[in-house]
Amino acid sequence: MSKEPPQSEVTRDINLQEVPEDLLVQEMERRMEEMSGGEREQVIQTITHQQEFSGPLPPPPTLQDYERIQPGFANRIVSMAEVQQSHRHNLEKKSVDAAIGVEARGQHYALAVSILIILGSLFLIANGKEISGTILAGGTLTGLAYIFITGRNKKVEDDPN
Repeated sequence: MSKEPPQSEVTRDINLQEVPEDLLVQEMERRMEEMSGGEREQVIQTITHQQEFSGPLPPPPTLQDYERIQPGFANRIVSMAEVQQSHRHNLEKKSVDAAIGVEARGQHYALAVSILIILGSLFLIANGKEISGTILAGGTLTGLAYIFITGRNKKVEDDPN
């Protein structure tokens, strides 16, 4: 038996920020008392309360509400955020340590291969194969220089800082 509001009636959105709920109820009751019986049937009111926050912890009023629901909830939430932060820091530390380890291992292998090739070149030169030994040593040193130069330039381009 509800009637549709007249087309000329304008719907009004009111942005109520941080208005206590009891004031809203009082205002609604006051407005309902001012209306006649027929107007009351046509009234449709929607109150929407939206709250956002970012980060691991809710804002202090929300923490107080949790504490009011069950004593100790706020401490548990803060403790949970601290444990999560500690876990995240440990993961980041492991990731950085692993990256450093991979880079160091690569440098050690490159040094070992370079020493073997240079020793091989010296062996060839000592056994009368000067041209082969020189080409092997020169090519190796040239290749290493190229890799170190281009590798550093690529890292600089990839790094946003």
